[in-house]
Amino acid sequence: MKIVRIFAHRVELPLHEGSYKWSGGKSVSVFDSTIVGVETDAGVIGYGEVCPLGPFYLPAYAEGVRAGLRELAPHLLGFDPCELGVLNQRMDAALKGHPYVKSGIDIACWDILGKATCLPVCTVTAFG
Repeated sequence: MKIVRIFAHRVELPLHEGSYKWSGGKSVSVFDSTIVGVETDAGVIGYGEVCPLGPFYLPAYAEGVRAGLRELAPHLLGFDPCELGVLNQRMDAALKGHPYVKSGIDIACWDILGKATCLPVCTVTAFG
C-alpha cells in the first residue's frame, strides 16, 4: 500500500461556551481546525486532525499546519503509510521541527493501519 495523496480541509469549530479567554485580554470564539486525509492506492483513507488554540497561545498555528502540509506532502507520496518509523524520518528530513504539522499525518497513518488490519488502533499499538 502506498500514499497517493495528502489533503487538508479547514474547519471552523465555534465554541459552545461562546469564547475562551485568558490573560492579556486574549480570547478565541472559533477554533481553526485542519482535517488531514492520507489516501492510499488501495483506496484506504486515514484521517487526522490538528486544532491549535492560536499563534499567540502556542507556537502551533492553524495556517502553519496547512502550509507545512503543502511542504511535507510531496516527500511522502509513494511511501507505505503503515511504516510509521520511515514516514517520521521522512517528515523530519523534509521539515525540521513543527511537530504539530506532522501530527495530523501521523494520526491519519495510524487510522490507515487500524483500517488495514481491521483492528482498533489501541490493539495495533500493542503489537508495535
